[in-house]
Amino acid sequence: MEWAERIETMTAGYRDSCILIAALKVGIFEALGEDKRTSKELAAALDLDTHAVDVVMCALAAVEILRKEDDRFTIDPGARPYLLPGGPETMVSIIGHNRSMLRSWVQLEDVMRTGTPATRQERSTDEMEDFIRGMENVSRRSSEEVASKIDFSDARRLLDLGGGPGTAAITFARANPELKCVVFDLEGPVGIAAEQIKKAAFTDRVTTRAGDFLTDDIGRDFDVVYISNIIHMLSPTKTLALLEKASGALVAGGRVLVKDFFLADSRIEPPWTAQFSVNMLVNTEGGKSYTFTEMKDLMARAGFGGLKTVGIARNSMVIVGRRES
Repeated sequence: MEWAERIETMTAGYRDSCILIAALKVGIFEALGEDKRTSKELAAALDLDTHAVDVVMCALAAVEILRKEDDRFTIDPGARPYLLPGGPETMVSIIGHNRSMLRSWVQLEDVMRTGTPATRQERSTDEMEDFIRGMENVSRRSSEEVASKIDFSDARRLLDLGGGPGTAAITFARANPELKCVVFDLEGPVGIAAEQIKKAAFTDRVTTRAGDFLTDDIGRDFDVVYISNIIHMLSPTKTLALLEKASGALVAGGRVLVKDFFLADSRIEPPWTAQFSVNMLVNTEGGKSYTFTEMKDLMARAGFGGLKTVGIARNSMVIVGRRES
């Protein structure tokens, strides 16, 4: 790709994002379902402006999210599982979560001047649900991969720390009949986790506990503490404190599993993770994408040895450490 085209693509990248997010949030995809409908029919059904809906739907058809035949539109069958709610492949919530991220990203210029995160309003109930259920959208496959690549056969109790919707705990319990799990998170997320646990029929082996993992007691005598996609929100000081707390929650010889998006020591590879670090710069006080070396050093300082890495999903790795004392 020529440099001019590459720069132009980067500069205008927000357009595709805004079109997709807005179409999802006003209900275009759910209203279409598996049907073929005109933009006029959809606008009437959703109480939207007909001209605006038609322009947006044509733009979606131009990038092949939608198909257009005469004046009727349908969702491309390949995209449909990800754009409709309720299915096992849905990405509806994580797409919705990116709407609130856009509000922060447009403040990046100010963040670079001040070194402080973007100004954000308190999350609405809708935004909190998008965030937590979005974590289920993105952790579904990775949790299955962790369950297949890491041996839990010697574990009886697992703490899913900051476990959000409980996806990992449910997946691990399903794969290991002797394993009991506790999902620890704030009150809002564990409410969603409780719904998911009940839906999966695992209330006998997966429970929830509400609290702030930085300030509250997280429990004791666990064989495994699983920390997934949490540390990138925390400063090194808070990450070390969390790892030390995880160590205290483990039995002697217990394991901590830290899953996250890690950078090479150059901090420019992989590109996706370098970009994700900007997301943490904008949205958190001290959060970032950690390098493998940084993470392994923090884990060693927290008393974990025998460190090893396991590749998970497209952008993730798990660093496994065993409590040494």
